[in-house]
Amino acid sequence: MFNIKYLEYFIVSADMGSFSKAATVLYTTQSNISKGIKTLEEYVGDALFVRKAKGIALTPQGKHVYKYASRIMEDMGALRDFTKNSREKWIHIVTNPSSWVADRFVEFYNLHSQENFHWRILTGSVEYIMRRVADYKDELGLVYVMEGKKASFQYMLSRNHLEFTSLAQAEPMIYLGKGHSQDLTETDMQNLRFVQGYRDAFSQSDHWIIPNGKEEERSHRDVAVVTNSDYIMERLLLNSQMANISTNYLTDDEHRIVADGIPLHRSGDQGQKDDAVFFGYLKREKEALSKWAQAFISYMQEVLG
Repeated sequence: MFNIKYLEYFIVSADMGSFSKAATVLYTTQSNISKGIKTLEEYVGDALFVRKAKGIALTPQGKHVYKYASRIMEDMGALRDFTKNSREKWIHIVTNPSSWVADRFVEFYNLHSQENFHWRILTGSVEYIMRRVADYKDELGLVYVMEGKKASFQYMLSRNHLEFTSLAQAEPMIYLGKGHSQDLTETDMQNLRFVQGYRDAFSQSDHWIIPNGKEEERSHRDVAVVTNSDYIMERLLLNSQMANISTNYLTDDEHRIVADGIPLHRSGDQGQKDDAVFFGYLKREKEALSKWAQAFISYMQEVLG
């Protein structure tokens, strides 16, 4: 009889390269692991592992099964989370890494800290956010979208049955790390090293220039660090000579960690509207937001004025 646990035995065995190590990790016996793998091999009708002098390795068929087994186990985990969370009052949000969003959430939470609700907030790329909201893993996604990318963004929204509402328009900025002068030249721009968010809109658009600057040469920026952590990005800007291209703060915050940025234009497109960056939220089509997700959006709208 097939048991979903056999998929876990299979995945961990493949990851560890050993049945005995998998048994240790899963707090079971090697005989149980071997029995589960054998049952799974009979189920798919092919060998999943080859035995080697030092451990085991996946067969070509095993590599295909590993991909689908991993997806099944991920979905099972999401299902367990869903059933657990349905018994409690949870709001799930996913957002691009953003200090501004983090500050707004802290303010909102403090205003409603006595309410009996639980919040889960994750960060990731726009593609990651779309996938999670479309798969019902999160209710609300907060994203920054460049005007020049809006056509492809709308296409992906349509494919995933999502809708986007813009809340504010932001401006591309360069933020300079420790020791840099605010009197930045085009030559300085070419010599900077950058820290950028993982697959953010700004890391995917290579050519930026200072307004009224003369673009002598189009060159790729030296992105030395890629991270999905706003904390790491801010610490690098505070304590190194790195720079970052992102957006201005959407409101005048009193406790900014980094200094004011310098406005930028996309190379070759000075003064054109595709320099603009839109901040807003996405959700599933024709589905109303829950009370507290809508309350959070309303709070941000109030702050944005």
